[in-house]
Amino acid sequence: MTATQKQVAVFLLDQTRNTDYFCLFSELNYIMVSSNPPLIPEHISQRSFFRFFNKPVYLPLAIFILNFFLKIWYLDHRDLAMDEPFTVFYSQANLHDLFIMLKSENNPPLFFILLHFWIKLFGISVASVRFLPVIFSSLTAVFIYYTGKKYISGLVGLVASLLYTFSTYNMVFAHEARVYSLFAMLSTLSMLVFFSIHSKRSIRRIIMLAVVNALLVYSHFFGFFLILTQIIITGFITNFRKSMGFKFLLSVAGTFLLYLPYLPLLFFRYTQTIAQGTWVEKPIISDLYTMAWRFSNTPVATVLLLSLIITGTGFYLYRRFRHQIPSIPYVTAIMIWFFIPYFLMFLISFKQPIFLDRYTVFISVGYYLFIAVSIDLLSKSKWLSILLSLLTIGIMLITFTPDVDNKRRFNEAVQLVKSLKTPGTVVIICPPWLEYGFSYHYNLTIFKDYTHLRTRLNADHIYPVNSLEQLNSFNLDVITRIVYFEEWATLVDKEGKILKMLDGRYSKVKESLIYEKFTVHLYINNSPGKSL
Repeated sequence: MTATQKQVAVFLLDQTRNTDYFCLFSELNYIMVSSNPPLIPEHISQRSFFRFFNKPVYLPLAIFILNFFLKIWYLDHRDLAMDEPFTVFYSQANLHDLFIMLKSENNPPLFFILLHFWIKLFGISVASVRFLPVIFSSLTAVFIYYTGKKYISGLVGLVASLLYTFSTYNMVFAHEARVYSLFAMLSTLSMLVFFSIHSKRSIRRIIMLAVVNALLVYSHFFGFFLILTQIIITGFITNFRKSMGFKFLLSVAGTFLLYLPYLPLLFFRYTQTIAQGTWVEKPIISDLYTMAWRFSNTPVATVLLLSLIITGTGFYLYRRFRHQIPSIPYVTAIMIWFFIPYFLMFLISFKQPIFLDRYTVFISVGYYLFIAVSIDLLSKSKWLSILLSLLTIGIMLITFTPDVDNKRRFNEAVQLVKSLKTPGTVVIICPPWLEYGFSYHYNLTIFKDYTHLRTRLNADHIYPVNSLEQLNSFNLDVITRIVYFEEWATLVDKEGKILKMLDGRYSKVKESLIYEKFTVHLYINNSPGKSL
């Protein structure tokens, strides 16, 4: 390496924190070539893996490909379960029936509409309906990289995107036919566009932010927490307030106008939730740590990552207080991105519980960027920066579980019910919303007939119920066998009256617990011909 080449390389490395083009790979490349003796020959390095990633497009593309293949590998290993069958069932319906359902559910329409058209093209197989979340999740990693790269450094963007990539927590949502991967993607894109208005104000970007934020709250109601976070950033950080205050308010007004048709329904669902309550429990103080644990894979990783955040924040505030460094607007903004919604949702949950892992998925993105920023703040040398980055990424990688278990063996449970179901057998399902997942695994033809689902199940002597009173209202004749299929039945049958009645009046001959969640009971009626 010539003296001139060394000077250029040193200059470029010194600019790493501010450049749009250099990141961890370029730093490693320089160290390997310029060390004495070189770790790899210079002529090999010039054609190597490292030079490939210095090109602006290739590293984001590599991040997307890595995420895509990691997330598609085990895509259909787990049964369609929990709220997925419900989502797929209504997404396959016509749009008129879909919107009728949405009027009585806490689900904004965007993901349902996207999945509706996706199903028309690719069907309702497990892999098909989960493919969209894989795309959304993979794009989120790219948007994280660009957010860090453009507004802090390439290394920050790379580290944050890899922390997200190796997050088991976010892999769960990539493998779930639900809105949460879309919610995370739109949240990240929203912050990326929000930061872009600060760096370069234009009408086009203001309109773009208004549209993205409208899509965000059309995907999940809690997108309003991110918009509130952007308002706080604009009001709290002087640099943001001076450069984009009025223009940002125009964007907020645009989002409000675009969301205006849905506001009455939002207000109605909010009042209904307040009046009826929710199944989500109020948090305890330790839940602040538990949620960070979800973001971080394991307790060991959690301690390391939280230590980086606490130390980085303290170091930054100390140096700001001592006037050793100027205010760094984007660093402060990323800190607010994590802290405000995280603690605000936690505090609100003491009044109205909402501090649930899936609802905080948009906060996890701020968490990973915050960790990467903390490494940047704590590192006085390139070596320390690389060491902390590799350590952090490494601990997430070795604790990462790509084949995430949703702990629902729905198909196994339904197949057991089918094996127990003989002519004259009555199947009772509780809670009633299990009918969607049950019919998906029991008979796909019945599941697809969304206008007659309940009628067709009843015709096959399968009865979804939510109370003993509802069960007693059926005119069930000549019962010889009863199969009771349940998962968390006490959510609707709080005193367990159905199970008590069955245990008291009939002989239980079999009880099977399917992987902790589903329970199948088989009863023999000692008095055939008697109705329930």
